[in-house]
Amino acid sequence: MTNLIRKMIITIAVMGIIEGCLLNHFFGVTAFLGVGFGIVGAIVNLLSLWQDLKKCVAKHRSMSAPGFVARYTLSGAVLAFAALMSLGALLGAFFGLMNLKFAAFLSWRWQG
Repeated sequence: MTNLIRKMIITIAVMGIIEGCLLNHFFGVTAFLGVGFGIVGAIVNLLSLWQDLKKCVAKHRSMSAPGFVARYTLSGAVLAFAALMSLGALLGAFFGLMNLKFAAFLSWRWQG
């Protein structure tokens, strides 16, 4: 695992803990659980994308559609499961999954 991937995972976790504490204050413990589900989903998505990229670079091919579909299916499953719990859990899971996007946006600061 590269140093950048580790930093992105740490960023996802730290932002998720902060969001979880804030949402716990407003929506209760189910929102905190929702953020936890979102964090796990975001980290699994990141690791899956990283593995796909390594394969593509090694084989000189383009990205595979099954990996893309699997990542979006996982995100949909996380959101669907959280929606069955409560609205706060759904909101928390959404923010947890979005942490992957925020970490990717901030990752340029860690290059070099």
